[in-house]
Amino acid sequence: MKWLIDIFTVASPGQQVVVLAVTAALGLMVGRIKVKGICLGGAGALFVGIALGHFGLRLEPAVLHFAQEFGLILFVYTIGMQVGPGFVDSIRRHGLVLNILALSNVALGVCMTLAIYFFTDMHNQVPVLIGMLCGAVTNTPSLGAAQQAFAAQGISPDVAQLPGIGYAVAYPFGVLGIILVMILLRVIFRQNPEKQAEEYAKSISSGTADIESFSVRVENKQLFGASISSIPNFEKSGVVVTRFMHDNIISTPNDKTILQEGDAVHIVGLPHALATIANSIGTRLEKPLTELSSNLVSKTILITNQKVLGKSIKSLDLVNKYGVAISRVTRGEFKFTGNPNLRLKFADKLLAIGSPDSINAVSKQLGDSLKALDHPEILPAFLGIFIGVIFGSIPIFIPGVPVPLKFGLAGGPLIISILLSRKRTIGPFNFFMASSANLMLRELGITLFLTCVGLNAGIRFVDVLVNGDGLHYMALASLITFVPLAIIGVIGHCVFKVNYLSLCGTIAGSMTDPPALAFANALAPSDATNVAYASVYPLTMLMRIFSAQMLAIFLFATM
Repeated sequence: MKWLIDIFTVASPGQQVVVLAVTAALGLMVGRIKVKGICLGGAGALFVGIALGHFGLRLEPAVLHFAQEFGLILFVYTIGMQVGPGFVDSIRRHGLVLNILALSNVALGVCMTLAIYFFTDMHNQVPVLIGMLCGAVTNTPSLGAAQQAFAAQGISPDVAQLPGIGYAVAYPFGVLGIILVMILLRVIFRQNPEKQAEEYAKSISSGTADIESFSVRVENKQLFGASISSIPNFEKSGVVVTRFMHDNIISTPNDKTILQEGDAVHIVGLPHALATIANSIGTRLEKPLTELSSNLVSKTILITNQKVLGKSIKSLDLVNKYGVAISRVTRGEFKFTGNPNLRLKFADKLLAIGSPDSINAVSKQLGDSLKALDHPEILPAFLGIFIGVIFGSIPIFIPGVPVPLKFGLAGGPLIISILLSRKRTIGPFNFFMASSANLMLRELGITLFLTCVGLNAGIRFVDVLVNGDGLHYMALASLITFVPLAIIGVIGHCVFKVNYLSLCGTIAGSMTDPPALAFANALAPSDATNVAYASVYPLTMLMRIFSAQMLAIFLFATM
């Protein structure tokens, strides 16, 4: 059995992998254990790492440092790839007030940390205090950014363990405190989650317009003998014509299609634009062309051919070449009409109208391959990480700051991945990442990071908790969690009149905390929580990273 003992105790590449794998696996098992519906999730790796680190399980410093930082990079990069496509639009459509609340939570957390620094004895324990802030707001990347800021100032290995200890001590109430605030808001303001879900659904349906379609008979004499493009304001409206009927024969129209008296067209667009265009054409038909017999069929085609990426629908000339019209385009959670000027991106879904043979021909040209989605592009991922690390390493010199600020390994890859995921395609590189691949890499990254943080913090954690000031740290960290959340919760409800479920999603997003989001989602079946969470998450993540780094630089310089 000596060989088995050696695997865990004798330093070797295999031993390092075993330590990481065993700690991570046990941590994930512990993270699945639920108590009253609440579980630690990936944070289980942190606490198992602390326990095993306490009992002597070790990683070589170089290996630990690499695995921790690489895990952090994977985590923040995949987060950016996930939220990037809807980042700007979600803020514009849903999130101004929600982001004000979320950023206020970040600012209040910093203020509470500074208050603890100035009015308690924590001014002599800045690394622990910064770790407490990161744990109290359950934000792992900010811990990584703070550790990098401390490392840039030349801290000793012993001091390097302290942020992880502060994080681990503060984290449990960080998770529970978020949920506690949600419960208190519900009780104090007598909120009914089911009723709030109904109100949210009503507000969304009244404030948004889905793409619609109907058929119109050509009765405007000025259009007799004219082309479809001659319809007043047609090109600016975003409306598309997908079917054309002449002499009771239905076909797909093209640039040469001429309108005659008694013809009919099927138009697709937003309600207001449709009404305007319909008034310019004639009278709406009771029975649309889509319900009449024809040889036309519709099919959703997936854009996977690299050669068509970045090209506009108009430039593909699908109508004239194949007799196929594009009705709608779905990109992630967003839907557009088949506007000729819309440029295609990888994984766009096009609703095509045409004959079966022509649809098959267009499918071949556009790719329409599910396998392309299942097979992740590795080269663009590494290229994006490379650019992110370079960007995060650029020093930002600010007058009065003792050392230059950097976005670091936590902020750089996050910002770059948001930009790349929005652009999606640059030259021959496709930066689209399938959700399954994204989730796998994200979970791998956060597990690696928390495992290493736990193993490193475990060296001194128990001693600090039992013989030191661990309970004192917990009490102070709970203030950083609870006070800011309580304030923005009350303001969000009383001042901004935010829907309770949206407020819960904002609270979870402002703490970048998936377990809290899961709790909020369980309150009632509604998209309100997820929309709010996604709206505030990216900007909050950046500010958490940046604020932790700035505090680490400023406060450490005063020690």
